[in-house]
Amino acid sequence: MHYFDPPNIEKSILRKAGINETVLVPIKPFKGALPQNCLNNVKAYIDSFGGEVQLGWIFSIMGNIALKLTAHAVVKTNEQKFLCVTPNPYRKDKVRFSPDNGVNALIVNNFLPQKLVPLITNKMLDNYLALEREMNDLRLANSGLVSQKQVLDIQLKAQVLYPSILQLAKENTSQKDYCFCGSNKKRAKCCK
Repeated sequence: MHYFDPPNIEKSILRKAGINETVLVPIKPFKGALPQNCLNNVKAYIDSFGGEVQLGWIFSIMGNIALKLTAHAVVKTNEQKFLCVTPNPYRKDKVRFSPDNGVNALIVNNFLPQKLVPLITNKMLDNYLALEREMNDLRLANSGLVSQKQVLDIQLKAQVLYPSILQLAKENTSQKDYCFCGSNKKRAKCCK
């Protein structure tokens, strides 16, 4: 089980994260653009072709029990259209994006933050997401550099919780939902 980008996200799920609007933004990687380097990619594109930086959020779901919002930068073209210029192995043609200029205040050392939103009420899930938040906080505080010991400590704690998290995902995924495993198939045609 891992975070995945479902073809559709219900509005009720987005509302739990305080998101009211999303747009599908075409992905056209800029020559020389690097994965997971969207802000610098956008700035380089703008230097060559014009436009402006538009910050916001992209989304992924873990097991239908947690929503991850990852801060993301896209180009707002001179024609006032959005364009993603960052290559992404999980999203080929379009990315679901919610513009949010408030992201600018959350950037630390040129690193963009994440937010994690539980979709169910469960103490184990809260503990698991707290570990992910801890990793994100370490990444932001240390310019992306996290020691191997810190990573291993967090991973070990997460491994202890993982069986319970997997069971929660199974229990909270109906046959008509996208499968908790992250395959982007409906559960009825995937994991039983």
